[in-house]
Formats: sequence, C-alpha cells, structure tokens
Amino acid sequence: MTRKDAIVARRSVRTYTAEPIKDSVLAELRKFMGTIKPLHSSIKTNISILSREDFTRKYRSFLSHNAQHYIVIRSVEKEGYLENAGFIGQQIILFLTEQDVGTCWLGCCKPKAADDAGQLPYVAAICFGRSDNAPRRLSPEEANRKLLHEVVLGKISSPELLPLLDAGRLAPSAMNRQPVRYITEGTNIYVYRKRPMVALKYMEDLNCIDVGAALANIFIASDQTRVFVKEKNFPTPQANCVYEYTALDAASFAEQV
Repeated sequence: MTRKDAIVARRSVRTYTAEPIKDSVLAELRKFMGTIKPLHSSIKTNISILSREDFTRKYRSFLSHNAQHYIVIRSVEKEGYLENAGFIGQQIILFLTEQDVGTCWLGCCKPKAADDAGQLPYVAAICFGRSDNAPRRLSPEEANRKLLHEVVLGKISSPELLPLLDAGRLAPSAMNRQPVRYITEGTNIYVYRKRPMVALKYMEDLNCIDVGAALANIFIASDQTRVFVKEKNFPTPQANCVYEYTALDAASFAEQV
C-alpha cells in the first residue's frame, strides 16, 4: 500500500486488540515524524507518542478506546495552529495506515491539570494500534461521505483536480460533519469551512482541525506538489462558509513568487 492508497483504505478504528505495535514500527514512526512537512513552519509544535498507561495517567478522554498507543499534538496558539495540527496529524495517520496500523482522532479529550504545567497548549490526540475489526476500504464508495457535488461549490474547472478533491472529500472529520467546501478556478482549489449550526468555539476548533486533515489528503494525493496559501482575493462562497486556504500547484506558485 502506498500513502496515496491509504487515503482510500483508511477508516476510523474504535476497537483494538491487546497486541502492541512492534518497536521497529514505532521507531519508523518517530523517524517519519521528524520529516513531516507542516502547514505553517513558523508555528512551534510538539508531537509525542504515549503508551496507554501514560495517556490514561495524563489525559481524560470522554470516549472509550482501548488502543495501546496514543499521539498527542501540542502547539503554540496562533493563527492557523488548529489547521496546522490537523495537517500534521493526518499525515501521521496516513503513514500508520500504510503500515497496516489502525487509527482514530480523539475529539473529546483534555489534559489533567496536574500534568499540564509548563507544556505547550494541548490541541489534539490520536489513538492507534492493531484493529480488532475494521477492514480496509477497497474503494471510495465504501466511505460514509458526502458526494463530490455536495462539497464542491459550482463546476469543477479542470479534470486534473478530481483526484485531489476526492481525496479531500475522504478526509475524516469530527462526528463526520464534513465541513470542508471547495471552489475551483483553473488549477486552483479554494478551500472553505462551513460553520456549525450552533456557533460553539469547541465545534469551530474541531472544524478547523478537519480543514487541516483535508488539506493533508490533498497534499498527499498531489504527490506533495500542492502548496497552501492565504489570499486576499478569492471567490465568494455560499452563506455560512469561511475562506481558509488556496491549494496552488507548486510550479505555478513558484512562478508567481
């Protein structure tokens, strides 16, 4: 399986076997984490791998998962830090899927106060381990996701964008709300976030992480040739949508700068 294959194959795993991940795989994961391309290189982050025992001692999770391993993402809080965390975390998830390791984002989780002093603010956690019963997806049609015409606003401007948009569509999201929307012009993909019906900061934050996960899928599907920038001029989205980023072809972006 390639990392691009993992975009289709990956599904959220909520029950795990008691088998720990081999030390060799954890070593490769640590090595990979040192090479991850962030969405914002200027935002300081910390990514740690914890055992089940250490995670349970340091964090409260309101959803019960029996995974043997956990990843915790912490970050300086500045513009784009949530999307950056989603971008980093989803790349880790795709790497683990490629290694036949199951994963799940943990939305309802927070650190215990006694173990939080002096650390970067907590952002997100991912549990991972050997899946108990969650076979790989064999095709995109198996995913419980909105159809492409439901997330792309208007016509798709170029057929070469189809695999990238489909990769974004397949990204996981909190409670499967799938808030990410797209508008295309030429070879550009403009990315938006649909705001929740009830304007709760917690839900807004989760949706920003969802945007980062979708961008990571697009990044991997493009063979890492897309760059993500904030622009002042962008197509007007439908009501209740917020502009996030523009996914530009790296070669075209290089010509502009």
